[in-house]
Amino acid sequence: MKMLKSKADLVSKAIKKADIYCAAAVYEIANTNERNDLECLMFSKRRDALSLARWEHTPASVLQALSENVLRNSDIANVDSAILTRIEKNPNTPSLALSQHYKSEKYKKQKLSFIALVAEHQNTPLQILESIARFENDIEGLKSLSRNISANASVLTILVSRIPNIFDKNVAAHPSASANLLELIYARGNAYTRAAIIGHKNCPLCLVESAEQNGDLPLLMLRQLAKDERLSKNTLIKLSSNIDSVVRYGIACNLATPKAVLSSLSHDSSAAVRRAIASRFDLTITSIIVLMKDKDVWVRQWLARNLRVPKKLLEQLAQDKHADVRRAVARNPRCPIVVLDLLAQDESAWVRSAVAYQKKTPRRLMQLLAGDTNIDVLSGVANNHHTPQKILQKLALSAEEDIRRGVIINLNATRKTMLPLLEDSYYLHRLMLIKKPQLNQKDIWRLCDDPDFQVRFMAFRHIAHKLLVNSAQE
Repeated sequence: MKMLKSKADLVSKAIKKADIYCAAAVYEIANTNERNDLECLMFSKRRDALSLARWEHTPASVLQALSENVLRNSDIANVDSAILTRIEKNPNTPSLALSQHYKSEKYKKQKLSFIALVAEHQNTPLQILESIARFENDIEGLKSLSRNISANASVLTILVSRIPNIFDKNVAAHPSASANLLELIYARGNAYTRAAIIGHKNCPLCLVESAEQNGDLPLLMLRQLAKDERLSKNTLIKLSSNIDSVVRYGIACNLATPKAVLSSLSHDSSAAVRRAIASRFDLTITSIIVLMKDKDVWVRQWLARNLRVPKKLLEQLAQDKHADVRRAVARNPRCPIVVLDLLAQDESAWVRSAVAYQKKTPRRLMQLLAGDTNIDVLSGVANNHHTPQKILQKLALSAEEDIRRGVIINLNATRKTMLPLLEDSYYLHRLMLIKKPQLNQKDIWRLCDDPDFQVRFMAFRHIAHKLLVNSAQE
C-alpha cells in the first residue's frame, strides 16, 4: 500500500475503503465537506449507525455527529430512540450531545427512560445534573443521578433536601458528599447508612469522636470505625482486642495503629489479621521473625513480598516448602541476585517464571531460563528487558500467544524483532503493536488493510493523530 502523507489523502483513503470504522477513525481530521461524505458513509444505513452508537471505541466527535443527525432528520413522532439510547449508554458520548438529548422536545415526548441514562452518564454537564435534581420526578432517574460519580456536593445536597431518605444510602457512599451533607444524613440514617458515612473520607471528625465514645455501637459501624486514622491511641488499643476479627483487621490496616499493637496482632488468631500485618510497610523486625514461622501460607507469602524484610531473611523464605512463598521472594524487588540464582533452578515452574519476570534478573540468568520449556517461564523471558535480542527474535516466532505477547510488551524489543508480529494470527497482538514506539508510521500503515475492523480503526486513528500533531507543529 502506498504511504500517504496528508490528512486529505488519509480521509480520501478511508472513504474509498467504504469502511465505517475507518471513516470514524479519520472523522476528527476531516474538513466540512469531507465530514459530509464520511457521515453519509457511516449513517446512511441504520444498522451501521446502531453499531457506531453502541461501539465503545467510537470517537466522541462521531457520536456527536450521529446524535445531531438523528435529531435533525426526525420529527417528534418518528425519532429513532434506539440509536439515541445507545448513544446515551456509550461512555465516549460528549457532554454536548447529552445536553441536547435532555433539552430536545422530540426526545422528551417519546416518554423513554432517557432521563436515567443522562443522569448516570459521567459526561453529563453539572448544569444538566442540577436541573434533573431540581425538577425531574422520575425516582429511578434520580437514583441514577445519586450514583453518578460526576455529581458534585451541590447536586447531591439538592437531591437529599428535596426528597429525604430515598437517596441517603447512595449519597453516603458518594465520594463527592461533603462533611456537612454527611452529618445531615447521619442524623436520620440507619446503621447501614451510618456505617458508610463513618467509612467515608469526608466524614467529619465530630461523628468519629461521637462514635468513638459510643459504648454500644453496632458492629457494622465499629468495623468502619476501626479503619479511621483519627482514632485515639486508647481506642486503637481497645479495638485491637475486639472479639470480631473484622474489627481487628481494620486495626491491623490502620496506619495510626501503634507498633506495640501491631506486634500483638502478629499473634492474632485470625489469618486475615496476620496477613494484613505481614503486608504493612512499617513492619518491625520482631513481627517479621514471628510471621516467618506462621502456619498460614498467605501470611508468609505477603511477608516475602514485603520490602521491609531484610535480605538475609528473604534468603530463608526462599527455602520455604511452599512454591507460592518462594515465588513471592522472587517477585520482591529487593530479592538478592544470589537468591535469584537459586530460584532460577527451582523445581516449580511457577517460581522460575517469577525469576523470569523479575526486573533485576541478570542477562546470564535470562539466557539460562530461555532454555526452559514452560510457557509461563518463557513468557517472563519474553517480557524481561534483560533478555538478549536474539532470544526475543526467536520467541517472537513462538506458537504460544502468551510468549509472543511478552515480546510485544517488552520495551527493549527492537523494530526488527517486532516486524514479524505485524502478521501475528491474533488480532489483539496486532492492536497492541500500533502504539509501540519501536515501529514507525510506515509499519503501522500496513495494518490499515488488516482483516480485523478494530485493527483497521486503530491504525487509521493512530496515523490521523500523527498527521494532526504534525500539522499543528508546522
